[in-house]
Amino acid sequence: MISAIVVVLAAVLYLAIGLYVAHGFQRDGQPAAAAAAVFTWPLLLETGAAGQRLRMGPAAGAIRKGVSDLRGALHEPGVEGLFAESDVERIELALMAADARVGTVDRLLADPTVLETAEGQRLQAAREQAATEVQTVLKNLVQLRVQLGLVALAGETGPVRDRLMELSARLTALEEVASPR
Repeated sequence: MISAIVVVLAAVLYLAIGLYVAHGFQRDGQPAAAAAAVFTWPLLLETGAAGQRLRMGPAAGAIRKGVSDLRGALHEPGVEGLFAESDVERIELALMAADARVGTVDRLLADPTVLETAEGQRLQAAREQAATEVQTVLKNLVQLRVQLGLVALAGETGPVRDRLMELSARLTALEEVASPR
């Protein structure tokens, strides 16, 4: 009797987690993944959009929302086709990779003995700088959406190009941090 209750509770928990993960995929505009997530969520958590191992950082939810909002804005009348989906994917992958590195450092810094060293203090400072850069890029995504609205109204694409160039430079800086020296 008790084992049957445990099995039922485990099944309900599994389904509840699947529904939660499905909601996240649905919110990100991925209905096919949402449908699959209900029963196969452990498999979907293992890989990201490009099939890479997904390592989450502290800003993963904000990144997903920011990129989803940008994708939505790019499908609005007057701005559709302004830049390619591959540009949005590059932004998302670069941000997720930078955020995953911040998450890795967070896990390292959770060990108090790491912070006791000089290298640990430097690592903490570098982590703060990287996290700030990720947040700055997220703010630039919002500013880019505002510029897209101005394009829809006035048709002037110059500010959007300027914002994209700034965003590209910041993403290049984030990627360079990850490159081995």
